[in-house]
Amino acid sequence: MFFILMVFFSTNVYAKNTWIVRDIKLEGLKHVAAKEVFRNLVFNIGSKISKNDIKNSILALFKTKKFENIRVISSSNILIFKLQERPLIQNIFITGNSMIQDTVLKKYLTQLEIDHGFFLNPFHIKIFKKNIRQFYHDHGKYACNIKILSIPHTDHTIDLKIIISEGSLTYLNKIKIFGNDHFSGDKIISLFELNHHNIWWNIFEKNFYSYKKLQQGLKKLKDFYLNQGYFYFKIKQHNIHFSKNKNKVDIIIDIFEGHQYKISRFLIHGSVFNHYNDILNIVNLHNDELYNQEKIYSIVNDIKKLLFQYGYIKSQVILSPQINHRDKTIILNFNIDLQKRYFVRKIYFSGNKITKNFVLQRKMQQSEGEYFNIKKVENGKKKLEKTGYFKHVNVMYNIFSDKLRQIDVIYQVEEQSTGSVNFGLGYGFDSGLSFNSIISQDNLFGSGNNLNTNVTVNKYQKYADLSIGYPYFFSKKTEFNTRIFYSNKKYHLDDEENIFKKTYGIESNLGFRINDTDIVNIGTGYAHNAIKKFYDQKNHTFLKSNTSNSDSLINDANKNNLLNDYTISYSWMHDSLKYLYFPIFGNRTYISAKHTIPGSDNHFYKIIFDKVKYTPLNKKKNFIFLYHVHMGIGHGFKKHRLPFYENFSINNFNNIRGFQSETIGPKTIFDDIISKNCIQKEDNQLCESNRSIGGNAVIISNFELITPIPLINKKYSQFLRSSFFIDVGNIWNTNINNIQDVDSSTFSMLHNLKNTYSSFGVSLQWFSPIGPLVFSYAHPIQKNHDRQLEPFQFNIGKNW
Repeated sequence: MFFILMVFFSTNVYAKNTWIVRDIKLEGLKHVAAKEVFRNLVFNIGSKISKNDIKNSILALFKTKKFENIRVISSSNILIFKLQERPLIQNIFITGNSMIQDTVLKKYLTQLEIDHGFFLNPFHIKIFKKNIRQFYHDHGKYACNIKILSIPHTDHTIDLKIIISEGSLTYLNKIKIFGNDHFSGDKIISLFELNHHNIWWNIFEKNFYSYKKLQQGLKKLKDFYLNQGYFYFKIKQHNIHFSKNKNKVDIIIDIFEGHQYKISRFLIHGSVFNHYNDILNIVNLHNDELYNQEKIYSIVNDIKKLLFQYGYIKSQVILSPQINHRDKTIILNFNIDLQKRYFVRKIYFSGNKITKNFVLQRKMQQSEGEYFNIKKVENGKKKLEKTGYFKHVNVMYNIFSDKLRQIDVIYQVEEQSTGSVNFGLGYGFDSGLSFNSIISQDNLFGSGNNLNTNVTVNKYQKYADLSIGYPYFFSKKTEFNTRIFYSNKKYHLDDEENIFKKTYGIESNLGFRINDTDIVNIGTGYAHNAIKKFYDQKNHTFLKSNTSNSDSLINDANKNNLLNDYTISYSWMHDSLKYLYFPIFGNRTYISAKHTIPGSDNHFYKIIFDKVKYTPLNKKKNFIFLYHVHMGIGHGFKKHRLPFYENFSINNFNNIRGFQSETIGPKTIFDDIISKNCIQKEDNQLCESNRSIGGNAVIISNFELITPIPLINKKYSQFLRSSFFIDVGNIWNTNINNIQDVDSSTFSMLHNLKNTYSSFGVSLQWFSPIGPLVFSYAHPIQKNHDRQLEPFQFNIGKNW
């Protein structure tokens, strides 16, 4: 569709350059108001005009996109505008689309002004058809067809009927390679995502043809040869042949390999001052090394990054190869021009509506007034990302004055919610109805401080705590955390015996940051424990014993069964994980120790070692090996035992999947085999409690292979993870030497370290709006004789 412009002038008009308009008449208007037409004219009645004024008026009317044709007739200084409007769109009907939802199409149509109340614009129709067709092509549907029919009405309005025939997918039939002498056709075809063979997680998906994928494959092919020394490699041509119905495609690629070239030596040119040795270390090329374009370009980028660290933001590194065709060698010349060195004038922050500027400022390594250092600037970006306050962090640079060599750094952030209010209600076979409430704010009033509260109530426990943290206490390298807590817990031994423990206390620690990844903490704590043993005597007989853990524990307390513990703790943590949630590489190591000090009613120490490491197995970092180990040991001294409430236990962060919660480790043994809360031991009359009371030693290891999720689009990989795992470990009580010497409250132990629990299975992790959710299905390898299994498990918040 095109526009025809016809302007007629009478002979007397052409005889004059200008004239005065006596009147203006409009003909052909349907939906456009006359006022709008007159508003776009560059003259009025009585104006002195020329031919150019009429042309400009016509152009102004066409710019409204409401007219298809305009004719202007002049007679006796009267201008008559004969206007042909474009039809007005009344309704739009869409049929045949399944890949694209109606709402998406209608939104795009509205953006192109193809909607009710708009005048039909043929150019916008072309854009719509072109882009929708390209969408289907990108998704492998080259047989698609898009028709747009106009249904006119008598009032100069139309209905548009958009008919989409999506067609079937166009699959790759074959790829033929010509000109390859040094590499097999299969090797070359494997470089293309269009190859016939699918990786295991997409086994059900055929490879459809896509022009974008083909171009990506051709680039990979060229890079492959250039990285193998074939300096003059080129793709001579590639031809694409569709079948008649476009459901299959054949691709023919003709290449020229050429000869392999080696690097004989390299030279560094330019005034690089005292940076020569650093640059020399970056250019790790050796004589007679095959030419590798990827490696050489990487060297160039590394040189630029190095110079960026010293403020040379406009430095240039130009490669100039000298070719020796006879010897098939190359001399590489690195021509370096440092140009100007820039200072940072100001550091700005934008987008932080809640978080205070000083919170962002204290994360900066780059200082104002110093030479610009890209490494420090990027480290500032990483630190901001690691806070968890921001959804996105971008860095921009603005040269304030080229003459003064000044640059401004702008951090653009997009804030996200840092607080949560969670309430949980559940029911457990042992614990009955359970209520849990967690309120947390990691960026309190935008100050960077954090506040957390936790309340848990069930049959066995009432617990509450309040903690607050100051990441920057009195300097950038110190942090302070404190917590107050209250607990009222019931330890169920059997149907007649229970221990009730009420605890309140406070813990505080001061952290000293050594560097970006390491922090050392020292802390103090106080806990007041009120312990009461309740016994409902019935006609049961018990095994006799000279010792009892629970009795000895109470005997160690004062007459009111009150225990006051004063502790000092020490810890060191190294954290180099990439990303807080769903890390892809790095490790986190945590070592801590805690012991009581004089004045405590108990005398004990505990040591914990925890390490997790992520190792990528490929360049895409979608295959990752995860190793996690958790070890702990605790003992009493001065003839004291480790208090039972300080025992190690299994939790969501250190567990062996596939086994019921709180069933791993030492348990209470008693002789009441009728009790509903115990399991009869094999070949004797002893009964073992359902629930473990923990022990003073623990070793747990988790091995996981993180893999792409089958049949899931790549864009969801940052929210979903799957893995295969093996878990192994146990909890022991090393303070008991004779398992036969027990009574109704004696804690049993497993015989030796060989008696461990282990399992294997699969896991799915989802980073949901409420935090990480973990689903797992496990099968035991080695298990306890009571078979207290739980194959399917679900946890909230676990993220090694």
